[in-house]
Amino acid sequence: MANIPVPDNKAETKLQVDLIKPFENIALAFSGGGFRAASFSLGVLSYLDKVIFTDDTDELNGQTLLHQVRYLSSASGGTITTTLYALYNAQGKTFGQFYTKLFTGLSGDDLLQHALEILADKKRWDKRPQKSRNIINAFSLAYDEFLFDGSTLQSLIHQVSDKAHLQEVCFNATEFYTGQSFRQNVKLVPDNGTDKYFNYGNEVIFVDKDTAGKIKLGDILAASSCFPAGFEPIIYPNDYAHQEVTEQQLRNALTLIPQTGDKQESDFIKRKQFGLMDGGITDNQGLQSMMEADGRRLNRQSDFPFFELMLVNDVGSHYIQPYELPKVKKGFELNLWGVFFIAAAFLAGAIALTWWGACHHCIVATIAGALLVPVPLIWVSTVLYVRYQLFTVSKSSMGVNLQRNFTIDIIRLLVGYFTKTPVSVLKQMLTTRAQSVLMLNTSIFLKRIRQLLYDKFYGTAQWKNRGKGNHVYDLSFSNDINRKQGDTDTPVAPSDLDPSEDIQIVTQTAFNMGTTLWFDKKSTEQEHCEACLIACGQFTTCYNLLEYIDRLLAQDTADAPYDPKYQNRLLKLRAQMMDDYNHFKTDPFFLYNDSGTNYQIPGFINITMFDIPFPENWKEKKQQKPAQ
Repeated sequence: MANIPVPDNKAETKLQVDLIKPFENIALAFSGGGFRAASFSLGVLSYLDKVIFTDDTDELNGQTLLHQVRYLSSASGGTITTTLYALYNAQGKTFGQFYTKLFTGLSGDDLLQHALEILADKKRWDKRPQKSRNIINAFSLAYDEFLFDGSTLQSLIHQVSDKAHLQEVCFNATEFYTGQSFRQNVKLVPDNGTDKYFNYGNEVIFVDKDTAGKIKLGDILAASSCFPAGFEPIIYPNDYAHQEVTEQQLRNALTLIPQTGDKQESDFIKRKQFGLMDGGITDNQGLQSMMEADGRRLNRQSDFPFFELMLVNDVGSHYIQPYELPKVKKGFELNLWGVFFIAAAFLAGAIALTWWGACHHCIVATIAGALLVPVPLIWVSTVLYVRYQLFTVSKSSMGVNLQRNFTIDIIRLLVGYFTKTPVSVLKQMLTTRAQSVLMLNTSIFLKRIRQLLYDKFYGTAQWKNRGKGNHVYDLSFSNDINRKQGDTDTPVAPSDLDPSEDIQIVTQTAFNMGTTLWFDKKSTEQEHCEACLIACGQFTTCYNLLEYIDRLLAQDTADAPYDPKYQNRLLKLRAQMMDDYNHFKTDPFFLYNDSGTNYQIPGFINITMFDIPFPENWKEKKQQKPAQ
């Protein structure tokens, strides 16, 4: 039962579910983070596939937790896992087939090499002539061939069956028209609700659903995972056109709603072309889309039931490496004018040497002078070009364009003093700016958005007793302080849920892994990271579901958020998960090894704790451990 008012408009309504059906209608959100996120996500799904309802009196008896998942939302690297799973589930393939495909796809740098081969081969672009020849489109073509076999968004639609259980998926990107999340989503089974706010896009910029269904999954994954600096934006409609849908059809299917009505915006709208990039820019956890989908269901805009459990699977964190100011090396001080005059003198000398060698038929002098000319010439030309840029007005909003903010007199004043400033100081100034901007874009902004969404998710009554975090770092050494104090959404972990040292070593290794789009086959350390990430996804999911069950069971019977008839379901699931968790404590790789063996993955090698070195950044903790 639920107390669900029906709003008259789209204004946010405080909706709170009174009673839930534990572990039914599950929604999963998967964060970005390259192959790190994809591997952790694979571990999460594999553990959900392991847990089975075992109560003979339960209507779900014999089914897995994974079969109760109705909704997937993802960003960036998490979309690698969700798109492939949604496709294989719609095609009626087994979980083992999906696991094997993704496991082998993540192993090594095959996908990277495949993309680079496409980039270098002109003939590979003949079939998609509208696509710009760049790295992100090379990856989209590689995804199309290597993972999805040419499948489109409509390939995910299925008939309800014993195997296909998903109702809706959302692969998040970020659009460069208004800077909002662009939801590449689709309903996989018929929905009798009106759901007028469900768009392929958002409320301002969206694509007709029928035409969106013809978009390649490879392009959808590319749009969701093209992180800034690593890739270029993917451009709609140019980069989406293929044999089954033309660029003009895609353009006709696009709606852009004016925001200002000025000439620049009007010209932009007429072109019907916009850029898309990584979904992690606006929501790296895929959380906002999951909350939005739940709200539509609670508001009865959709005929689908609301979510009973919403699990946020996140390889990001609130931790950050403190900023350290680069030091200025003291010594002989040379300013830009000095460097300019030295370069000019060097250039004059090189030209003179070339002229003298040519006049006296000295081949050595001629060649030496000719070789020395380009370096100072490039430097002098660069200085003159930069000066020109500083003192001219650029029409582009992305250019230097100092005159948009300063007058000519102020610019002259700044340039005059900067040219007298020592090069070592200028270098330090540029370094600090570059490092701070990089830190803001790759860490601080993402973590701030993450915290704002987490505060809303865990602090709103609408999602009370239905939301749970599942983070890659939960059982790490790095999280000991927070875990022992208790997170905001979970109680302090009971003693029987304390992780073993082996679990913590594996978790810390997984947490230390950086964001990348490949695992190097030749790097034993990276191979171990892949295994650790999958295993971490498995046992961390087990741990957090146990915490969730304990939270439900700890509430007084009169105030319990579930019907008493589900008490036995919770107790049975807890007993099963506790057995698994105790097994994980002694062997964190037991499910990872069982999966590789049972699914007969080619070339699979069992991993043991002897293969995993103690994390370098925690060696001190090992040394401080008292002797047994």
